[in-house]
Amino acid sequence: MFNYYELLKQFISTDFKLRYKNSYLGIIWIILKPLATFAVIYLIWSNIFKMDADYKMGLLMGIMIMNMFSEGVLNGLTSLMSKAGVILKINFSREVVVISAVTISLIDFFINMIVFAIFSLSTPVHPTFIGLLLFLMAIVSVFLLVLGLSFFSSIIYIRLRDIHNLTIVILQLIFWMTPIYYQLEMLPLNLQRYIKLNPLTLIVTYARKGMINGAAVRGEDFLQLGMVFLISIILFSVGLIFFRKKITKIAEYF
Repeated sequence: MFNYYELLKQFISTDFKLRYKNSYLGIIWIILKPLATFAVIYLIWSNIFKMDADYKMGLLMGIMIMNMFSEGVLNGLTSLMSKAGVILKINFSREVVVISAVTISLIDFFINMIVFAIFSLSTPVHPTFIGLLLFLMAIVSVFLLVLGLSFFSSIIYIRLRDIHNLTIVILQLIFWMTPIYYQLEMLPLNLQRYIKLNPLTLIVTYARKGMINGAAVRGEDFLQLGMVFLISIILFSVGLIFFRKKITKIAEYF
């Protein structure tokens, strides 16, 4: 178990350092990417509709969560292929490769929370202890959801490389199908039903509520988000079983 965590830490540290090794701005790019998206959407959308005071912080939080989801999915998708040399030479638990790749996106998210904290100086947020628990539950749900998907996709990608382009298209669709820059109530009721089937809708909604307006958090919010959390755990568990069953047969396809 000790070696498992040490290897996980080593992979995370190495991947994090290599990502911006030859970049002048380095880690600053982690902050600039969501900020650029935020600036464009906020300037356009806030001038089309009159939004409440919390819109800016809710938009930023939504973009940060979607970035974490999208980058985590893409990192997890290519994780095995990017570590093919190590996998073929060293005997270790292969799921460490996928977990480390997805964890990078979680680290990026918490780095971006610094930007969120800075923005909150001009537009105050009101987190509470209960609100923070709801927020953390939402973030863990995303993390488990991405891990579950990555256990499947990383195996499939080894034999079907076209899945990368397909994943990018699907992620774009998911972004627009999640109430990031718009409010769910703006949509017709029949369309709202379909948007609510997207688990990220509830994740974004309750992450915002927990962090921005913690005093409004109620017990039923945990029950609603708990359904997504349960789905994430199930997907993670099934994905891990699938991964462990198939990983021994993919070496020949590297």
